[in-house]
Amino acid sequence: MSSHRSAVARRAGVVGAIGLGIATSALAGYVTRNLTYDRRDASLLASSGVTQRSATMPDGAVISYGEGPPGGDPLLLLPGQQVSWTDYASVLGALSQDWHVFAVDCFGHGGSAKDPALYPALRQTAALAWFIDAVIGAPAVVAGHSSGGLLAARLSADSPDLVRAVLIEDAPFFATESDRAPGTFAWRDGFRPMHEFLSTPHDASMTWTRHWVRHSHLRTLFGDKGWAKLVRDPVERRLDLDPHRIPRLWWLPPTMNRALALTACLQDGTGDYDLRYGEMFYDGTWFGGFDQTETLARVRVPATLLHTTVHEQDGVLLGAMTHDDARRAHVLMPDCLLVDRIPSGHDIHRQRPALFVDAINDLRGRIG
Repeated sequence: MSSHRSAVARRAGVVGAIGLGIATSALAGYVTRNLTYDRRDASLLASSGVTQRSATMPDGAVISYGEGPPGGDPLLLLPGQQVSWTDYASVLGALSQDWHVFAVDCFGHGGSAKDPALYPALRQTAALAWFIDAVIGAPAVVAGHSSGGLLAARLSADSPDLVRAVLIEDAPFFATESDRAPGTFAWRDGFRPMHEFLSTPHDASMTWTRHWVRHSHLRTLFGDKGWAKLVRDPVERRLDLDPHRIPRLWWLPPTMNRALALTACLQDGTGDYDLRYGEMFYDGTWFGGFDQTETLARVRVPATLLHTTVHEQDGVLLGAMTHDDARRAHVLMPDCLLVDRIPSGHDIHRQRPALFVDAINDLRGRIG
């Protein structure tokens, strides 16, 4: 009996050791994924064949961009806010197989000019028209994400001779208008805190990253206690040691560590994004002369509008636009295909790269 019990105990010990090993391995994998989530993007970018370049406009403004290998029809990519052209890393390789890719940094981002006079939409679309004419040298298919989608629509409306077709990826049509913007996550989590940070005197210890973790609307999703324990307090302790290094927290998933990384900015010396760009969405100056309804009605080129699923919490829109907004934008553009309720977050090109690439490739067949 004692030998039987010993054998059972040994087997239990082996099973326990195996279970502990599996748990330890799983935890190590979880931590590694959380801390190195961006390495895959870096690898994809390095293998894409897209290289960093810049062009200087006649007025001296610099436009930074990535250019892929020549050989296909030109495709111009316009990223959303707080990121550079490298945000398209997950799709650049696939797109470069069929297109001559140009992906730009919008003014106020990446290596492009940092002058608030250049940031409003109409100034940017004029610069983008110059870029197509002077740098690309031929009409292009244009794809824009988020605020880049707003620019893509306006560029298509104002310069139909330079735009062959347009793909608009989860752009915030109508939800960014002055009467609705305060009810959106982007305004509460980004634009309003940016304005408060820029307009309130503070000492050097109050970086944008620190201000954001104190005022982010995400805390309402975690709860105040959960946010303080899991995010705000550990981030602030690390910033106390090095205010110019944005922390990564091993227990947070990639989406949250990326949200922290997106606080990199010109003002803190941690990145190239100018917070004054986002502030223009707070006070509406980015939209000067840009009527969204009128603009969409003038988009006559073939268009595809990609829209994700959306949610609301306590009356706050957590997505770029509602399904009604997407349908309204779709109807306003005479030749528009709406792909709605895509099971993805806001960054479709990152989370559903195959769908994004197929949507761009499909536009080729609709060009007259």
